[in-house]
Amino acid sequence: MKGSTLWYLQRFSSILILVYVTYIAYFILGFEQISYITWMQFVETYLFKISTSLTFLIILTHSYIGLWTVGTDYLTSRTLGFLSMSLSEIANSSRLIYNVFFSGMGIILYIYLLFLVWI
Repeated sequence: MKGSTLWYLQRFSSILILVYVTYIAYFILGFEQISYITWMQFVETYLFKISTSLTFLIILTHSYIGLWTVGTDYLTSRTLGFLSMSLSEIANSSRLIYNVFFSGMGIILYIYLLFLVWI
């Protein structure tokens, strides 16, 4: 993807995350006192489950773009070469391990969230 597309995608995802936070805050602030039963009725609705699942996917996309940017900016031969010549030789493999690690963690967290929300 082009850099400008990623930039717009990250900004748009921020707006969607804000909409979700507003939705949750509206529920919490809309009641004087929230009981356990009221909260459970709220979190068991399909609207909450679907919006939470989609928002977490959006959060993962947003964070992946940020982490990918950090990896491609700082895990390069040129930037690691300032520290050590041996580090500059393993920059590409370090960046690959970095991307695979955070991608794997995102997938694991998303599966865990789906388990928590839907079961």
